[in-house]
Amino acid sequence: MKGLVPGLIAGVVAGSITVNQKPEFEPHFGAFYAAEAPADVDAAIARMAAFDFDVAYRRLQQGRPYLDEKRGEYSLRWRSQSGPFFNNVVDVPSDYDPAQKWMLRVQLHGGVGRPSPNAQAPGRAPTPVNGRTPNRIEGEKQIYLHPSGWMQAQWWDEEQVDNIVRAVDTLKRKYNIDEARIYLTGISDGGTGVYYLALKEPNLWSSYLPLNGSLAVLRNPANGADGEMHGTNLVNAPLYVVNGEHDRLYPVVQVEPHMTWLKRMGVNLVFRPQAGAEHNTAWWPTERAPFEQFVREHPRVAHPPALSWETERIDRFNRNRWLIINEIRADSNRQSELTDAGFFGHSKRSGRVDVRRNGNTFNAVSRDVASFTLLLSPDAIDFGKPVVVFVNGKQVFSGEVEKDVQTLLRWAARDHDRTALYGAELRITVP
Repeated sequence: MKGLVPGLIAGVVAGSITVNQKPEFEPHFGAFYAAEAPADVDAAIARMAAFDFDVAYRRLQQGRPYLDEKRGEYSLRWRSQSGPFFNNVVDVPSDYDPAQKWMLRVQLHGGVGRPSPNAQAPGRAPTPVNGRTPNRIEGEKQIYLHPSGWMQAQWWDEEQVDNIVRAVDTLKRKYNIDEARIYLTGISDGGTGVYYLALKEPNLWSSYLPLNGSLAVLRNPANGADGEMHGTNLVNAPLYVVNGEHDRLYPVVQVEPHMTWLKRMGVNLVFRPQAGAEHNTAWWPTERAPFEQFVREHPRVAHPPALSWETERIDRFNRNRWLIINEIRADSNRQSELTDAGFFGHSKRSGRVDVRRNGNTFNAVSRDVASFTLLLSPDAIDFGKPVVVFVNGKQVFSGEVEKDVQTLLRWAARDHDRTALYGAELRITVP
């Protein structure tokens, strides 16, 4: 499901199905997991509306059954709006075992400003794999996804973001991927793309590892990045940054001020300048071990206690995990303690929310936001106790919130995430 529910859905439907009836509802979960079209998802959820919440919750935590899927290298292909095919190359270990969870590396290539290599000649069927350049940073045993980008589908284009998210979602449906260990890396333009996804679409990733990239590319309007960049969005996940001293495009001397700016805002950052290095990955043999250690030490936290998000849009790029910005004010000024220290220019009004959860109490600071939604999970709050929300020092909500099985199923269908399940939506109007 792509649409957001406008407010809190309260109340579990009467006549709940009990745990003793589990065999009867298992076929319904099979249909739910198999559904892809929005209408099929809606129909599956409607058939499960009377299920007991706690039973459904435990079943969703178990996840879908994973089969013995294709191994080796193959391609996920679908046509882009500009005509060429996205050619997303997948590499699955030969000893893939669906009984265990697997880490997923999403790796963005460089040279994204070139014409597409994936245009299909008229009358020819797509080949299973359209060759890619060799992986210059081979890593440990895991599943790899190499999305394809080109001039009309750069890493900082909306359509490309949709392509990457779709490819990851497709793999999550087929393979037993560890939701806590889906990480993003890239080289050159791919490294810049890593920054872009951290700034705009943060929900999937455990960590970000941009290599030989630069935030300055996103700051330059001539490069055509979709949307505006809000630097404090980078505080939400850890960064591991590598740049070469003699890189002809993005040398360390150019990148260091960016790192200083990020650290000043509190970004969790490791910067690894490579002495004498040029615009290549000759340093990988010595950098691989700390790179992989960083990934292992930074699994995604399913329900982080604090989030910060800023956006100029509410139709997309407005969600960070359990926080959704629904409305941006048009009747107030931008005077606020919530700033990003001025690295990126802004021409549109944006709204920002910083929120911290302590038990069932949420303390939020907002700027130019009229309303936002908190997604509430049984793993993060106690639904048997009141939820209290403060915004800018004022109490705006206090009361019990009921778990709702349709809300649970709707978000499970959208996210395909066994570790981050939501039982209610609480919409907050900012005074």
